[in-house]
Amino acid sequence: MKENYLRLQTAQTLALAVALMTCAQLGFAQSAREYQLTLPVTSADPVTLDVHLSEGELQIAYGRDGQISIVAIARVPVGTIAGEEFLAPPISVEQDGNHVQVRNPSRAGSAAEKIRIVCRIDVPYRTEVHSVVDNGKQTVTGIMGPVKSQTKKGDIKVSYVSKGALAEADSGDLDLEVIGARVEARTGAGAISCIRALQGVDAETGNGDIVLIVVGPSKATVKKGTGRIEVEAARGGLIGSTAVGDLRVKATPHDDWRLSSVSGSIRVELPRTAKFEVDATTDSGEVLINRDDMEIPNASVRNLHQKVNGSGNRIEAHTESGKIIIR
Repeated sequence: MKENYLRLQTAQTLALAVALMTCAQLGFAQSAREYQLTLPVTSADPVTLDVHLSEGELQIAYGRDGQISIVAIARVPVGTIAGEEFLAPPISVEQDGNHVQVRNPSRAGSAAEKIRIVCRIDVPYRTEVHSVVDNGKQTVTGIMGPVKSQTKKGDIKVSYVSKGALAEADSGDLDLEVIGARVEARTGAGAISCIRALQGVDAETGNGDIVLIVVGPSKATVKKGTGRIEVEAARGGLIGSTAVGDLRVKATPHDDWRLSSVSGSIRVELPRTAKFEVDATTDSGEVLINRDDMEIPNASVRNLHQKVNGSGNRIEAHTESGKIIIR
């Protein structure tokens, strides 16, 4: 009974929105129209939110428990003549208990294709999100999760999520901050930034920079191009590889590191009291040491193996033609 009531309420609300919009004259569209909808959900169970937008901007954030609040704004450029496609609701909403689906279908026609949707969804804290925006920006913040966000073209930002997060883009930047469980971040072309993910990160970009700060066991890969990798305060094992770009790690080695670059330089900065074992090799580059507790090799050395401060976790560094610098 309750589920039927919720479906009916959703249908009635959307029907009311359509009725209000049809009062305007066709072809004399304003630059923006707003649609609002509030759905009750039970606090006893987590919420599952499933969103797919073909075009636009999606914002998902913690609002209040016991309800989901949806605001969708449709905009067209000033001077654009839009007809029925602008008066129709920009999204469709379906609810089955605590499972809510939000969609905005593709629209055909030159005027319809210019309509941009901004969709803001406020949810309870105990919400799991699966969001897809084919072309546009996504932001998810302040919920329990887990979060799975995907896009063909656009940036993704996920922050303050208690469980894990997965962010995938064919093209776009990925920004993740304060994630409670493991992070997976993959983009075909774009930068990846991850700050405070103590359960670790698996980051891969086809071409772009990767920055990891205060992370657990992690893997970072730049597959091609000049993208660089920068890691600070790594709290576990680390595997990092770049093509042409440089690789820089500044941390205390709590586990083994494996660092490689085809032609970029590798710079490792460690505290003076750090205990470690280094194995550095370069095919045609240089191995440079700038530490008082290590033996300084001559300029012709291409392979270096030393134990420092009684030995400790192993640091492997290899580059074909770049420099390896230990500080």
